[in-house]
Amino acid sequence: MAEKRLTSNLPEEIMEEILYNLPIKSVLRFKCVSKSWLSTISSKTFIKDHLKRSIAEDEEKPGLKVLTNRKILFNYVKPAARLSYSIGSFSLCKNPKITPTLYDIPIQNVGFMHIIGSCNGLILIMIEGKLVLWNPSTRIYRVIPSPSFNEAIFLHDGPFHVRYGFGYDESNDDYKVICIKDTNYFPEPYHYETRMYSSKTNSWKKFDNCEKHLHGTHDGILVNGRLHWLVQYNRSTGSRDIVSLDLAEEKYQTFSHGVEYSSGVVSLVELGGYLGLMNLMSGADVNVWVMKEYGVTESWTKVWTLSNFIDQLPRKCVGDIGKLKPLCWSKNGDISIAFGQYVVVCNGKNVLRKSRVGSVFEHRIQPIVYVESLVSA
Repeated sequence: MAEKRLTSNLPEEIMEEILYNLPIKSVLRFKCVSKSWLSTISSKTFIKDHLKRSIAEDEEKPGLKVLTNRKILFNYVKPAARLSYSIGSFSLCKNPKITPTLYDIPIQNVGFMHIIGSCNGLILIMIEGKLVLWNPSTRIYRVIPSPSFNEAIFLHDGPFHVRYGFGYDESNDDYKVICIKDTNYFPEPYHYETRMYSSKTNSWKKFDNCEKHLHGTHDGILVNGRLHWLVQYNRSTGSRDIVSLDLAEEKYQTFSHGVEYSSGVVSLVELGGYLGLMNLMSGADVNVWVMKEYGVTESWTKVWTLSNFIDQLPRKCVGDIGKLKPLCWSKNGDISIAFGQYVVVCNGKNVLRKSRVGSVFEHRIQPIVYVESLVSA
């Protein structure tokens, strides 16, 4: 009777407005209130609108002091007799110690796990050689069939390399996975074979091969509906370009990142919806750039340098420079950085907050940012 009174006394528009403003955990609980609420919450329109509002709400906030809907997802090694991986998440908060939420992994008996990327609350992970699309909020997952390649191409001596990318084609309402295989990493010549997976058809298709020599085996970085990879350094031009793949148009484009650096490891990162680049060298020489206006080379700006904050960081952070990863950047200049077990939020001058992720084995790897959602692949 209480449920009937609750749902019958509320106009549908007001009921939906209330649900739109609730966190995912509450929305999932309210599926049990009535059949009408279950129908509303399960509809594609509600799921898309709730996601859009969640993203917009975080984007409108001035900095990284409180991100209500975005969380950090990470996988880590459990201290067991043999290596065993698990997954956890936490919100950026003001507490000095963060207690993460730990998840049951979709596929058990995990010997190896790799987080490839996130998009709209969905996570693409590799678990013991299987590709899995998983929503940590709803616990719903899908095992993706393996792509088929012409194995004869990969008989050349030397290791073959695999790169993945994951993103959303909004124009076709389709989540897509890119898989790129190559045999010759160095020296040239090199050869790629590419496949694209569609969640709509639950199948792979042959896709145009990238004509550029890609750098390393990094997974594609999703920004602005496009996946991005660094190109191998060109000694003749002295530059390292970026290849982007538009998931809607299914076309490649190459552009220069316009960032000058002398040496060290360089990689692309996604920072709060912005395309970023990190240059990690020895000691305290770590720099992070952001493309403030997508597609405009001149908008690349250095937003963080480790040496500016080295005296304000815990000693443990300094020892974990090799595990450093930028997580999110805000227009007001705040940036969050992961150092092993620590998450540090900085602005242009000072460290704003240092938090330690508790109850996690120290060999934590691959932290990524994701937004909670009701989306299913």
